[in-house]
Amino acid sequence: MGIQDNSDRQTSISRTQRRWLLLTGGLLIIITIIVLLLTSEKTRELGERILSPIDLLPLPDTPEIYDIQGYPAASERVFSRFLKQEENQKRFAKLKNFLRINEVDHVVAPFELLRQGSDWQDLGEPPFAIPPTENWGSMIYTLRALQREIVPIIGPVTVVSGWRTTSYNSKAGGSKGSKHLRFCGLDIVPQKNFTREQLVPVLRDIHKRNGKQWDMGLGIYKGIRFHVDTCGYRRW
Repeated sequence: MGIQDNSDRQTSISRTQRRWLLLTGGLLIIITIIVLLLTSEKTRELGERILSPIDLLPLPDTPEIYDIQGYPAASERVFSRFLKQEENQKRFAKLKNFLRINEVDHVVAPFELLRQGSDWQDLGEPPFAIPPTENWGSMIYTLRALQREIVPIIGPVTVVSGWRTTSYNSKAGGSKGSKHLRFCGLDIVPQKNFTREQLVPVLRDIHKRNGKQWDMGLGIYKGIRFHVDTCGYRRW
C-alpha cells in the first residue's frame, strides 16, 4: 500500500513538472515571437530610412544657391533645412527607398527631383516640395528614359525643376496640364559643356528614334535647358 502511494506521488510530481515545463516552454516561445516581431519592425523602419550625407552632415561650406548653367538652384544646404520641417525627412526617406527598389536612385541626385524651379525666390515659394505617394510611379519611367536614352549620349544631367505644387506652377505661369504637377516631367541641363547648336540636334535625334516607345515629351527651351517626361509623345 505504501509502495502504491509513493508511486502515485511520483506520478503526480512528474505530471506537475511536465505542466511547468510546458508552461515555461510556451512562455519562452511567446517571448521569442514578440522579440522577433519587434526586431523585424525596427529593421523595416531602418530599411525605409536610408540616410544620405545630406541627412547626416552639416554643410557649412556649401552655398545656399548654385549657378547651374545660368540657372539659380537651391543647394543641399537649403535642402537639409527643408528636411527638418514637419515629416519631410521621413517622407523623403520613403521616396528614396522607392527609387532604390526601382533601380533609378542614381540617375540624378534624389533631392534634385524635389526642386520646384529656378525662380522660387521671385515667386515667394519654397524651393523644394515632396509629391504625394500616388505620383511617385510616374517619375520611375521618366528616370528610366533618362538613364537609357539620354545620359549615355550627353552624359550626366542636373535637375533644375522637378515636382511642382499647384501654387508654384500657377505663379510661374505653368500650364494647368503641366507634367511637373504629376511628378512626370523634369527640366534639366547637361553637366558637360554643350552649346545649344551641339545639344539640340542630339536631343531631337533621340526623340525621333526612341521617343514613341517611351511616350516621351521633349521640350527645348532657350540655352541648353530642356524638358523630358514620359506622359505623352510630343515635342516643342
